Amino acid sequence: MNSQTFSEWLASLSTSERIKALALIYSSLTVYSRELFLPDKPKGKEQLVIDMLHGLNEVHHTLANQLLAYAYDEEGHSLHNFSQQLLEIGNRYRIGGFLTSAIEFARTRDLGRGDHP
Repeated sequence: MNSQTFSEWLASLSTSERIKALALIYSSLTVYSRELFLPDKPKGKEQLVIDMLHGLNEVHHTLANQLLAYAYDEEGHSLHNFSQQLLEIGNRYRIGGFLTSAIEFARTRDLGRGDHP
């Protein structure tokens, strides 16, 4: 994930479209995280899975805070700081792939029309 590209994309959206995009990212991450519970997940990687789940929790918390700021007509964190924060969490907890996939999923939707899964 490139935080600059992500923040520029978010900046190009209306507040309503940002809310939709962040909700799609949030939702997608819950779907992608299911792979951590697949029975064929190699044994002996329990600590890695716990760390990744910790990271997903941190990303969800960060997304929820940004969504709440929009709900209360506040700007929330600057988009650059917000996207940088997500990138740091993704890198720290080795969930960058999940995060990038979720962002790309949201970016491919026509947020003005209300496309959703």
